[in-house]
Amino acid sequence: MSRRRITVVIRHVAIWLASALWALANSARAGESLDFSAADLDFFETRIRPVLVAHCYECHSATDGAPEGGLRLDSRNGILAGGDSGPAAVPNEPAQSLLLLALRGETVQMPPDGRLADGVIADFERWIAMGLPDPRKGDDEPLRSKVDLEAGRRHWCFQPIERRPPPPVADIGWPYGDVDRFLLASLDAHQLHPADDADRGVWLRRVTFDLIGLPPTLEELDAFQRDASTQAYAHVVDRLLASPHFGERWGRHWLDVARFAESSGGGRSIVFEDAWRYRDYVIAAFNDDKPLDEFITEQIAGDLLPHADANEERDHLVATGYLLLGAHNYEEQDKRQLEMDVVDEQIDAISRGLLGMTVACARCHDHKFDPVPTTDYYALAGIFRSTQALEHDNVSKWTTRPLPLGPADAASRTGHEASLAEAETRLAEARTRQGSSDAATVKMLEQRIAELKSAGPPTPACMAVQDALAIEDCKICVRGNVRRLGPAIPRGVLQVALVGAPPQMPANASGRLELARWIASPQNPLTARVYVNRVWHYVFGSGIVRTVDNFGTTGELPSHPELLDALAGRFIDEGWLTKRLVRELVLSHTYRLASSVAADHAIRDPENRLLGRMNRRRLDPESLRDAMLTAAGTIDLRMGGPNIPADVLAKSSSTNPAEYGFVFADARRSVYTPAFRNSMHELFEAFDFADQNRSVGVRSVTTTAPQALLLLNSPFVIDQARAAAERALAATPELSESQRIERAFRQTLFRGPSPGELDVAMAAVGATDQNNPEAKLEAWQGLYQGLFGCLDYRYLD
Repeated sequence: MSRRRITVVIRHVAIWLASALWALANSARAGESLDFSAADLDFFETRIRPVLVAHCYECHSATDGAPEGGLRLDSRNGILAGGDSGPAAVPNEPAQSLLLLALRGETVQMPPDGRLADGVIADFERWIAMGLPDPRKGDDEPLRSKVDLEAGRRHWCFQPIERRPPPPVADIGWPYGDVDRFLLASLDAHQLHPADDADRGVWLRRVTFDLIGLPPTLEELDAFQRDASTQAYAHVVDRLLASPHFGERWGRHWLDVARFAESSGGGRSIVFEDAWRYRDYVIAAFNDDKPLDEFITEQIAGDLLPHADANEERDHLVATGYLLLGAHNYEEQDKRQLEMDVVDEQIDAISRGLLGMTVACARCHDHKFDPVPTTDYYALAGIFRSTQALEHDNVSKWTTRPLPLGPADAASRTGHEASLAEAETRLAEARTRQGSSDAATVKMLEQRIAELKSAGPPTPACMAVQDALAIEDCKICVRGNVRRLGPAIPRGVLQVALVGAPPQMPANASGRLELARWIASPQNPLTARVYVNRVWHYVFGSGIVRTVDNFGTTGELPSHPELLDALAGRFIDEGWLTKRLVRELVLSHTYRLASSVAADHAIRDPENRLLGRMNRRRLDPESLRDAMLTAAGTIDLRMGGPNIPADVLAKSSSTNPAEYGFVFADARRSVYTPAFRNSMHELFEAFDFADQNRSVGVRSVTTTAPQALLLLNSPFVIDQARAAAERALAATPELSESQRIERAFRQTLFRGPSPGELDVAMAAVGATDQNNPEAKLEAWQGLYQGLFGCLDYRYLD
């Protein structure tokens, strides 16, 4: 036996012994109810259970007799008990888990028909480290549903939206509108009073970042301070809503929900070369204040909508790219499995993003917590199985469709055809002549014609879906297994959220248009509530329902249900317009409050659920980056268009996709920074950019030591600090050092320095040799870098 084999055997025995001892020590706890979070269980349902069903249950479940090796993987207890070799996994201990070793091929190779993708194995490692969250009891799930739909409809989010007037309040002069009346009534009921109003500069910085994602200029600050009219605040808000940067800021919010990325993720991560068109469509939609019902319908079924002209047709096609943005392993050789994985991801994105429901949890069984039977899942699956989203090959690919030609495209095509015709005419003439020069001309023209034909006329394309050739209902995949099929389920929508008759699915079309219209219907109890709650979260820092992607029974209850319904009802009645809703919220008295915490609020409302003050919020990484570029004067405010160089696109089909050779050196706004799934800008990674693998309504907000170190050592931060210093010294030669420091503070923090801060800054910049330009520049660079790194810069009060 080789030394390596002996080492493997010894390690296997050691792990088996440790696992066995753990199992003995914890056997008494096998019957305990473990308190896993909804997010943990969701991870199991979406990332682990489907793999177990597809690759493990055939040999390691109780369905077909005795499981091989005595190992059952169809329940958590079965995994903990293990088989002939001992426990299959040890909670929180991936390195001691035989299941993970087998998946890696370090002991035996499991599954025996081929190694799973590295990303899937990483999911199992993460799952074990989480403590094996798993709701299964070990029995085969019966096909007959146990979901009580009538009882389920009593949950608050499935009730019809009620448009109630706001309650009376004691201080009738304080509210600016109905939003304030609802909130003040709650504060009155808890014997609390709102905080004082924020300083004008604080409010201006807050509202400018919230609406356009950029800091206000000093000129805008001075103009606002001088405006003594009663409409001063409204003038600012209307200017910001009209800015094209509004679409960039609020479009980025939607891109989180849409799990927007520019590469495919798992397996050989391939660049989505046309994803930028969807990003630009979203930005334009928010700038144009496209009604939400239209926005939703176009993204689910734009290709099935009528269009007035070529531009509208282009928008409708590009919008359906929403269905193709998910993370997938296009190298998957089991094409049936890949197709169902794509369908599952589409159902998950739509149900979370638009309905606030975790419907994908019903892929393998009835939903464990919400009134969603597995038949509802497959009713939706039939719609997307009847939609073509894949083009199969050894490495499959998402579907693309040519775009109708606009005037510029048509001119380009006409020019190409004219060049080809001219070259062919000249070639025919040259061939009738004789001589060495004519032979050279013939050779040159032949080469030119070959190049023109090879390149072809420019044909713009986009990521887009279309109805499949075969329109059919989807059969249930029993426990998610694509090869163990149950009855076909008629295409349809979620029964629990139905009001009136269900939409009729056409025999000759997928049903996407009917689904989109049902989701965007005024009668749907979920859609408007979910969207209004998202907007509230972006404005106030926390949703009325804090679990913005989950309105189900495992989500939180709304803090102000009557207010949510009043806003949702008015949002529908006034045309589903985002800008109108945002305007109402940011012009409320509540939004104008300071973020300081009073003693009684800290005791009675420590989480600020009653909104007696504004929440202090950290800037997202895009705003941090864009603010630094703005202070440095280096920001490139060009809008739209492709953002990934051709050489990177060419490299994206390689087997080493982590970087694509791309360097994040562009100075454009962060919304245009390439959003690769395997690589991102260092600021995005450090400061909690959205997880691009799923629909995200609430980003994580962490505080870590590496964040501070990055702001000290990042070449990007250092470069912007130096550019800001150069700009300040060049633009203000007439100012004294203290005046220049005052300006630097107002430019970055929108306040002047405290006496202590001024002393420190003067000591830093005043200690340098004023006759040494480089030393002076370095001192000012250090000052700006310190301002970029301070808490007041990173947070909105």
